[in-house]
Amino acid sequence: MNSYKNIIVKLLLLYLVSLFPVGQVLAQDSYTLSPGDEVSIIVFGEADLTMDIKLDENGRLNYPLLGAVRAGGLTVAELEKTITNELSGTYLIDPDVRVTVAQYRQVYISGEVSAPGGYDYKPGLTLNKAIALAGGFGAKASRERITLTRVINGVSRQYNMRLADAVLPGDIISVAEYLQVFVNGEVQRPGDYPYQTGLTLEKTIALAGGFTGRASKKRIRVSREVDGQQQEGKIRLRDPVYPGDIISVPEGFF
Repeated sequence: MNSYKNIIVKLLLLYLVSLFPVGQVLAQDSYTLSPGDEVSIIVFGEADLTMDIKLDENGRLNYPLLGAVRAGGLTVAELEKTITNELSGTYLIDPDVRVTVAQYRQVYISGEVSAPGGYDYKPGLTLNKAIALAGGFGAKASRERITLTRVINGVSRQYNMRLADAVLPGDIISVAEYLQVFVNGEVQRPGDYPYQTGLTLEKTIALAGGFTGRASKKRIRVSREVDGQQQEGKIRLRDPVYPGDIISVPEGFF
């Protein structure tokens, strides 16, 4: 009796899916399955063949009568056709099969977020929404240094992401730490400033509003972490500056 109730529930879900715009339904049909995805298989009139199955780590699913079925790398529509063809003739006459995605594989978020980990994918997920699922940005997060790793045709690729960009099942999101340099002493605006590639001491002083009239330009020192130890030394205006550097501009003696 419960199996028939399950079939009725699944039929109702299919009806609800049909109410959405055609483009969204087609998008699921063309979705390429991978390990971790869970599919819903409905064989109308066959309660024992109607079930939800999760793809194993090899991209296969264990289905009654057919045994191990290769699903990874197939689209939803292709898997539907495969199961239909395998059941036809030998087991059933003209089976009516429908396959949908019951649960997409998770997206993974690491780095400077409040709660790193795996999160369930929902259609329409953006980077901004994914970060919210992970509890939002951490205190040291850089909103400009977010990378996404995505597997396309078996090849892992990395992308720089914006908050409005779409996220797909299986994506790995990494939020880097905000890089900054620190300037104190005889500058107009002491404080921390964002690190940029190619930054020099001269440019850093400019970010801090320039020297004060009391600054000793020849006695500037930098504190820098090297191999886990903090080291201090002199630095010249044309020298490069690195993330985490602490620049001290002393007062001159006139």
